[in-house]
Amino acid sequence: MNRVVIDNKGIPPLAGICSYEEACKPGFTVDQSVNLLKRFNFIAKNLNQILSAHLAAVPEWEVKCAFGYHLWLDAEHSAAIRKRVSEMREPPLHLDQDPDEQLRIWLDEAIRAENTVELLTGVYRVIRPEIVKALSQYIGNMNKMTEHPTYRLLRGMLQDEEEMIAWGEAALAALMDSPEQASIAEQWEAHLRAFLLAAGGVSGDLDAVVCEAIPRSDGQRYEMDPMPRRDERFIDPYNTSAKIDSYFWDENCSPEERAYSLIYKRLREMDVPEWMGPILYKTEGKPWEYYTDLSRQLWDETRHAMLGEIGLYFGGVPFYKYPIHMGSSVILNTEFSPQEAHLILWRIEQSLMPKHTGKQKEWEIAKDTNNPISLLIQDYDWADEVLHAQIGRKWLVPDYGSLAAMTESGDQAMKAWGQANVKTADWSEQAEWWPQFMEEIRANELARKG
Repeated sequence: MNRVVIDNKGIPPLAGICSYEEACKPGFTVDQSVNLLKRFNFIAKNLNQILSAHLAAVPEWEVKCAFGYHLWLDAEHSAAIRKRVSEMREPPLHLDQDPDEQLRIWLDEAIRAENTVELLTGVYRVIRPEIVKALSQYIGNMNKMTEHPTYRLLRGMLQDEEEMIAWGEAALAALMDSPEQASIAEQWEAHLRAFLLAAGGVSGDLDAVVCEAIPRSDGQRYEMDPMPRRDERFIDPYNTSAKIDSYFWDENCSPEERAYSLIYKRLREMDVPEWMGPILYKTEGKPWEYYTDLSRQLWDETRHAMLGEIGLYFGGVPFYKYPIHMGSSVILNTEFSPQEAHLILWRIEQSLMPKHTGKQKEWEIAKDTNNPISLLIQDYDWADEVLHAQIGRKWLVPDYGSLAAMTESGDQAMKAWGQANVKTADWSEQAEWWPQFMEEIRANELARKG
């Protein structure tokens, strides 16, 4: 019931955010809001870590792609919440501490999924739906005017979460192709929900129930599996017979061969997110901005691999039909420290900055091939890599004292990596495949023109 009739000249009042009646609801106090935001932040942070820890080991390409995207969204959500909390009479201190011991135990179980079905069930059938439920409840009860910045933040998070859940449910439906897989999902969901009830739900507003489920966690930090994997569609992953890094430079190669060598080079970039996942998960104690920056870079590199996937689709070839080398991530993940792996990544990207030998030259080559997809891919790849080189300098220079010292260490790490990489060549018969690939590309082009 309206308290008074207001003459707004027919113009929606209060900037269209809500009605007068809605603006009069009590909503949440600042302290209540901060406490809830800290719980949301803790879950977003842990989701970023769960996906980082598993990205390399999950064998399904499409799951790797989604993890690369979603862990960046989780990092962004955490960063936005941290900023909002800092605006609410609460300095952003202690945001990395556990707001609730039972909440930590719940997420500690979720990261211990033992296969892709369990992992997707935990993240997309339990954790994210519970976040959506808590966000929706918060938005429904809040005063949208008094804490409008929070409303706007949570509304965006809610949309992201709903879109991620939709992907996860579709992926689960595809992977649960037997009663055994469906049973695995059902049992893992029940297991995690038991721990969630012990935490009183995401918002902590439910009566806690004693959890009788036997935990997988031993209370120690989860030890991730760093070994990259690809599923049965992918063949000969250590084959380096095709000199993909050379063909596009060779002016004796046809324009189409130069274009598709660049496209294939982008496809091969899946090894970068596979080696960045362990960097993100294993590196502890950095400011959250570090994890946000590296999550963005990981997503960009994932996107580059997907752009290569699209480029091969444009050429009429399934992206998994020919070898995609993964020896780099295998060696970096198993024989180098996270800091060494990050340093090598930066050194590679820094070497791509010179005008006549780096990303600009790759773009010029793509332009000359008259392949519109190759050109579009290279245009954005160039822009992204400039950002990535800056990210590396931002976070690594302080560790080495100067750019010169970092460059020297990077050169040494690159040399050690090159020597270690040699062993993966023996893991393949190195059968030549590039001519067959290009023959298929040319045949498809002729068929389209015909």
